[in-house]
Amino acid sequence: MKGTTKTGITLPVLALLSALALASCAHFHSTPSDEAPGTSLWAYQTAAELWAPLTLHEGILLFGSDDGTVTALDVASQRVRWSAITGGRVRSTVAVVGESAYFASDDGYLYAVGLADGQRRWRFDLGSREMQRMLPSLDPPYDYDYLMSSPTVAAGVLYVGSADGHLYAIDTDSGQQRWRFKTGGKIRSTPIVAQNRVHFGSWDGHVYALDAGTGSQLWRFDTGSIIQGSPAMAGGNVIIGSRSARIFALDAATGSVAWTYVFTDGSWVESSPVLDGSTLYIGTSDALKLVALDVNSGDLKWHFETGGWSWGAPVVAKGTVYIGGISASPYYFEGVDLIRGLYAVDAATGLERWRMQPAVMSGYVTGGVFASVAVDDDVIYAASIDGMIHALRR
Repeated sequence: MKGTTKTGITLPVLALLSALALASCAHFHSTPSDEAPGTSLWAYQTAAELWAPLTLHEGILLFGSDDGTVTALDVASQRVRWSAITGGRVRSTVAVVGESAYFASDDGYLYAVGLADGQRRWRFDLGSREMQRMLPSLDPPYDYDYLMSSPTVAAGVLYVGSADGHLYAIDTDSGQQRWRFKTGGKIRSTPIVAQNRVHFGSWDGHVYALDAGTGSQLWRFDTGSIIQGSPAMAGGNVIIGSRSARIFALDAATGSVAWTYVFTDGSWVESSPVLDGSTLYIGTSDALKLVALDVNSGDLKWHFETGGWSWGAPVVAKGTVYIGGISASPYYFEGVDLIRGLYAVDAATGLERWRMQPAVMSGYVTGGVFASVAVDDDVIYAASIDGMIHALRR
């Protein structure tokens, strides 16, 4: 799979594009809004692949794309408010705090821009400009390095991981570094902050707990393989998966193991867990399913077969779990065809409510939905890898 990168500009640079200019190269489709759940209301075509999770803030959908652009799209009018251009793929979630939006780019910088106009306020060098991704491919070394750490903000400090192996703590106002912590691998995991501790995973296979104020290590735990996804906090435990085919529940204070769930088929756990009540939801890789686990014991409640790689984080809203599936061809396992789609699943039973199948793409990755959806009162917003933003009846 090959993402697209803008050329002919001095990199990295951040520019403001007019909404009219972008609208002229985008395509809009709309249908009546009084339809059944899952029905398309409208669609917006972007210029590049979409892997970044969506952020919905006061009627504005913010998202990054593989052409280096972050877009603020008005969902009522389907008009672009502003667009900020970076020098690399943007697969980071856009974090909104106050009047600023924060995101990371493959050009090696973390950006802070004005939420109203997209104008750059500052940028911070994450030290990863020379780091090259090894995207999903049939060719070795099979890194499958498609994710990006997204910024997490707590008490005026932004925490984000970098491909240079550091976890950075950055002042949100000034963009100045507070501290940094070095791990033994790339950090694609998005950190979580709770009780003055920062938790995250690294490609060195370890889960880390750091003091949020100083960056000193409190503990670390070896999962046995690469960690791509992000942790969740549940009842005093940090929940995280790794390519060891396991999901771990670790005591947040000590790092000791509370429980472990093992995928006996050897499936990587690329997805990030999401908690709703007493149930934990998480996707899988070659297991091709969404699973629901008891948060206290790790026991399986149910599973739903997506038929595709469910690498993204699920979203739970009003009794429904939304998760995407990715297809690729050829697949490693003979006789198995991967299915691309977005699925709405009953959170209590694991039964399918509806599905949406995006267009097929050329290349090794043939389409689907990776990015976590954004949920409004009666609309689901989803980004398919083929570059389409979908508004669907909830």
